[in-house]
Amino acid sequence: MHVRKISAFTLAAVAVCLSLTACDKGGTDSASSASSTTSSASPGSAQHPTQSSSSSSSSSSTSHGTAHATPSGTPKKPGVSCTNQIDYAGDSRSNAEINAIGEQTGYCPPVSGSGGSGAAHTGDHRTAVGTLEYLAPGKLIVKPQGGGMDQAFLVSDATRILGAAAICSATDGRVTVGNDGYGTSKCTVDQLEKAAKTSSVTVRVTMDPKSGGAETVEEKYHQ
Repeated sequence: MHVRKISAFTLAAVAVCLSLTACDKGGTDSASSASSTTSSASPGSAQHPTQSSSSSSSSSSTSHGTAHATPSGTPKKPGVSCTNQIDYAGDSRSNAEINAIGEQTGYCPPVSGSGGSGAAHTGDHRTAVGTLEYLAPGKLIVKPQGGGMDQAFLVSDATRILGAAAICSATDGRVTVGNDGYGTSKCTVDQLEKAAKTSSVTVRVTMDPKSGGAETVEEKYHQ
């Protein structure tokens, strides 16, 4: 009888132990399953596509939002170079550079330093470009291109006068013109004054603004 009681107690203990083991195993499996589910549903990885899309959209907006400014200057005439369309006297840029800008943009750039009045200041000198007119012996006028006040100036034997064809030309009658379109033949004051009386010659005059004396007078050649 005593032996039977021990056996019954032992069987009850084994049953309890088996029950606890099963619960523990079930709990472990549930925790493992929950952990796996949580890991696969990690919120960090789900946000990357949205962020990438937002960045792409921002980049696209920046790229397409850039405005193209209209070039400044005068619309270029077809088949005419800028230096033949506009007088760039006093501009520090070369003719090739100016014409290249016109070809690339379709606009002839503004005359540098002249403000569109046909006159420019360089140190102690003043340069004016316009139509030559006669005022009095030894005193002439240049009417600036693009409007503005007439500029009177004095000429003397010390003035360097360079013609292309209208003021004077080479001794053999050839037209002599430099790369900038202005004459290179040496002329006299008498020839200059005679040309001034026609009011049809365009010149570039460099003078001393204090004395009003012209240092150079160059004829602009017109074909």
